[in-house]
Amino acid sequence: MVRYSLHAAVLATAAFLLPPTGAAAGDEPVLSRGLHRVRFLVEGDARGIWLGDSWGRMGRVDRLPYGALATWPFSSVSAVSMAHVVGVGIGRLDDYTGGPGSLEQVDYHTGWVVETNEGEPARFALPVDDMTRVFGDPGLLLPTSGGQLDRIQGLGIRNSAFGATDSGPFSVPGQRVRCRVMYYAPADPSDLVERVVLTDDGVTVRGVAHLRDESRPMWRLGQNPDADPPSPAVPSQINAAPFDIELAGSLEVGPRLVVRQDPATPLVGSGDYWCFAGASFYRVDASGVREPGYYHTALTEDSWSFAGHALDRQSQGDKFYTDEQLGHWLDVTTLDRAQRPVVILHIATESRTVEELTGWVQRIRERYRTLFAQIGAPEPRFLLIGSYMHQIPGRDLLSSRAAVERLDEAFGALAAAETDCAFFSLYQATDGVFFATDDFGGPGTQQAARDWLDANGWSTITYGGVTYNLSSADDGGADGVFTTDGLHLTSGPGAAFLAKLIGDAIAASGCPGDFDGNGAVNTLDVLAFLNAWAAGDPSADINGDGAVNTLDVLAFLNAWAADC
Repeated sequence: MVRYSLHAAVLATAAFLLPPTGAAAGDEPVLSRGLHRVRFLVEGDARGIWLGDSWGRMGRVDRLPYGALATWPFSSVSAVSMAHVVGVGIGRLDDYTGGPGSLEQVDYHTGWVVETNEGEPARFALPVDDMTRVFGDPGLLLPTSGGQLDRIQGLGIRNSAFGATDSGPFSVPGQRVRCRVMYYAPADPSDLVERVVLTDDGVTVRGVAHLRDESRPMWRLGQNPDADPPSPAVPSQINAAPFDIELAGSLEVGPRLVVRQDPATPLVGSGDYWCFAGASFYRVDASGVREPGYYHTALTEDSWSFAGHALDRQSQGDKFYTDEQLGHWLDVTTLDRAQRPVVILHIATESRTVEELTGWVQRIRERYRTLFAQIGAPEPRFLLIGSYMHQIPGRDLLSSRAAVERLDEAFGALAAAETDCAFFSLYQATDGVFFATDDFGGPGTQQAARDWLDANGWSTITYGGVTYNLSSADDGGADGVFTTDGLHLTSGPGAAFLAKLIGDAIAASGCPGDFDGNGAVNTLDVLAFLNAWAAGDPSADINGDGAVNTLDVLAFLNAWAADC
């Protein structure tokens, strides 16, 4: 009875202490807001979706996504989704085609043309970075080696890139790694190659995927991929093979998938398409259950924009995609519906008003909240990353700086008003320093960058067991320059440094009012605290005086009511 009265009294008091709904950000610039809401991203079981433009490409080690892999204190990096994109990042790529109909990237260079129907091109602009297409022309060439099946292309993880991070290699011999294969189905299902053979090292066959009639069922279509039989591929969308294959070969180098044509229904001369939309590689335990940890995915492509990621619009050769296209991709790349997603926005700054930027981000939030609900996944959280100082093409440094500050203002206001948003400003974390040469920033720019790094303890950075020089040219160091073009990060250690600023801040974030640690401050935290307090649990010693008493109740209520 006493415990009930205490609960009731605390809840009644707390009702008067709730922060106002939609509280706006203050006038002063802020470094971060609400990072505790995404802390599970680095220390729990979470899926990160890096959303952006060329700043977020997974095919490069001098971009923030790889920098995060290199330096964030992940509990484990247990899964990666990637596509057949040329680059020097975490992927191992093989193109075995030649002659007419050979492999071609589906990206902005080719107008996003994914198929041709009676002479009319069909476009598919969902940026899976990047899709490829191979057309079954009679002149298509595929190599044959040792009597093996004809190879089309391969995709794998480069353990050498993972080994250069604090997370270490993705796989080692003795582990179990599975792979989910994604593909695009043409508008006319008969234009899709009927079958492909999937191997793990170019030799050992792991399965034959019947692409037209047997695709992975989708949650968003009311199906259950864990229980329902395979279903026909959805035309004009990204689908997945109905089964995930186990990759056992060369795990010390990194798991590798090889796609081959099936001699029973060859691709060559068929007039059909094979459009590879990537693969998800993930580790499982001895019983075949997915290992918990961080799942690394991205939706990025060169020169994207907030609007392109925000609007439900069919591509006409531009960089827009529909909610349906995004929903299908999210569905087939979801390994476990219970895993919490975090959408990470790191998009190059646009010279738009705060109202416009906020509108685009709100629409992006709406898209992902709706689509993950259709899948049955937890509501996503959003990590908004404010830009580092850079020069916007066509604008001078002064107006570029103003645009970076406007983006910070928009992101900060959203994180203050919306409990599913977190914000970190690279601009504020580096005091607005321009890490560029004098050619871009004017006399003294590079020296100012060197001086800032030295003064703030960032002369070097160490990750993957290797120390890199940031403020000097020693041993090929960055010498204070991370953006040799004034815009893009072109230094791997520089990208790792900026990513580490974010990751360390997330790991160190906390909010006493979020007592149950789920990233939200609500009445469940009050109940969790009261249970701990009534039991005399040391975790209820909120004021840290070594005793659990009524002073801790007051301290907790103040923290619970604060905007953190």
